[in-house]
Amino acid sequence: MEQLARQLQKIREDRQLSLRSLAERAGVSASAISQIEAGQVSPSIATLEKLCHALGVHIADLFDEGTDSPAPIIVRAEQRRRVYSAGSHASIEPLAKNFSRKKMQPILLTLEPGGEIGEHPYSSAEGEEFAMLIEGCACFEQQETRHDLVKGDAVYYDPRQLHNWRNTGKDPAVLLIVVAQ
Repeated sequence: MEQLARQLQKIREDRQLSLRSLAERAGVSASAISQIEAGQVSPSIATLEKLCHALGVHIADLFDEGTDSPAPIIVRAEQRRRVYSAGSHASIEPLAKNFSRKKMQPILLTLEPGGEIGEHPYSSAEGEEFAMLIEGCACFEQQETRHDLVKGDAVYYDPRQLHNWRNTGKDPAVLLIVVAQ
């Protein structure tokens, strides 16, 4: 989470935004952003999405290493970065690198039992998203409609519409999410 917090601060500073101006854009308090950047709190994934949307980046960009190569990007399972959000009871694992130069951002999302992306439905960056439930069961909500999913189910949706993910089972729910911009 520390590296993610540093990257968030770097992106904010690169865009010459104060804590207050980012707070106004994202609908998150300046003190909360300060605590996140200092690594003092673990934000929900929905809060990270709001901040990234306000910064004009995708959450996967927080993992960006800033190098580009025409070679295939291989990310070994044991080398993947994993960030845990205590607020969401979830972890995020990027499945590629150099997201800022890509049209797709694949992410592995693991929700603990009872975990959810955010307390309330949220919208995220421009583009489209695809998700497939790899393990467990989960509830996908969009526009006040609930969809219960089981292993193997998939959903293609507009992330600009209010939505949320929640683990409704007794085991971890693992989702493969691909964001296309």
